[in-house]
Amino acid sequence: MKKVIIVITFITLSILFCLVPYSRPEQNTAPPLLVQQLAAQPLLQGASPVGPSAPGTPPGPPVAPPPPGPGISQTIPAQTLLNNLPTAVTTVQKICGLLTPGKVWTTQGPAGEIEVKAGVLYQGSVVAVLHFNPLDGRLLPIGIQPRIYQNTYQIQTVKGRLTAVIHELKILPAAEFREPEASWVFPVALGNTIVAHLKVYYDGIHIVPDYSANQEMTYYGQ
Repeated sequence: MKKVIIVITFITLSILFCLVPYSRPEQNTAPPLLVQQLAAQPLLQGASPVGPSAPGTPPGPPVAPPPPGPGISQTIPAQTLLNNLPTAVTTVQKICGLLTPGKVWTTQGPAGEIEVKAGVLYQGSVVAVLHFNPLDGRLLPIGIQPRIYQNTYQIQTVKGRLTAVIHELKILPAAEFREPEASWVFPVALGNTIVAHLKVYYDGIHIVPDYSANQEMTYYGQ
């Protein structure tokens, strides 16, 4: 009887060890997030809150953007960058169903106008920002900013619709290259309007967080 139990145990363990190599690739198929070192710096200038911060949301250390350095096109051949573009397109296609809603917050623009923003998260970091009309909570295309100066913003309306909106977002498979960020920038569309941008590092593999939006959401998000 003991021999039978030992044989069954050995067979079971052998099957489990054989399955491990096949299960690991499935767990690692999600594109990685570009992680930068944390740095204790003051909140970026130009972001003025409207109203108090959300209760229970302590301000954390902001994430610093990558340090400045020589232009990426000066160190890497242009053809190499272009060869990475198809990989970047595949990367954004993989994360389309992995975006999740973040918090909603408000700031004041340079002229005092109210801006209502919401974070689009990937692996817990803001990778895109949506802008909403302070009057009715509707999602705005990039470039339209109503001049609203009174606290009539619809935070609860935005929060209630955010999950449904994010499920309808599409990342268009066409990008421009931005030298300062060393990244491919893809437009994010809802219907016929472009409502945000999402960045993929020049290697075509890593998703680049929106560092300033992460700061704002940490401090002011509700």
